Amino acid sequence: MFHATGILDFEGHPHPRTTALLATGDNFMPASWHMPVSKLPFRYAVAVREENHTHKLLHENKEFSLNFLDFSFAEAYQIAGEHHGGDKFLKTRLHPKKAQEIQSTLIEEAYMIYECKVIDVLNFGDHDLFIADVVCTHNAQTAKNSPTLFLGKGYYDTLKQNYSRQVRIV
Repeated sequence: MFHATGILDFEGHPHPRTTALLATGDNFMPASWHMPVSKLPFRYAVAVREENHTHKLLHENKEFSLNFLDFSFAEAYQIAGEHHGGDKFLKTRLHPKKAQEIQSTLIEEAYMIYECKVIDVLNFGDHDLFIADVVCTHNAQTAKNSPTLFLGKGYYDTLKQNYSRQVRIV
């Protein structure tokens, strides 16, 4: 039986979204509302809610890195989302890495990273959409990596060679 709703909530809309850690300055947060918007030039968009501390920092810094981590780091995603401010590297046990083209921090454990410079900001409601030029990519992706999918409400999943493993982080 289908559940029909007009609002985006976990019960009515638990769609999997590839998640990444969005870093601006030395702060980072999990982000699952993101996508490429142009191939040439390579442009990427991230949607960030106005009430997030990262939202303010994105407007100030006008740059960010998008860090894709393996599913084995699902708990780090959850911790980063639960804590606002403070030393998230210490709390998540992740390690900072110096960027090549931007001032914002990268995350050493990421298998793929986009360094991005914001070129436009659009508002469509409770999120701003930050459109950015991808100025540098780092890719250490191997067959061992399992992308992290966020399902909502602390649920994470991954897909790899017809294998799925779902975990709820509490």
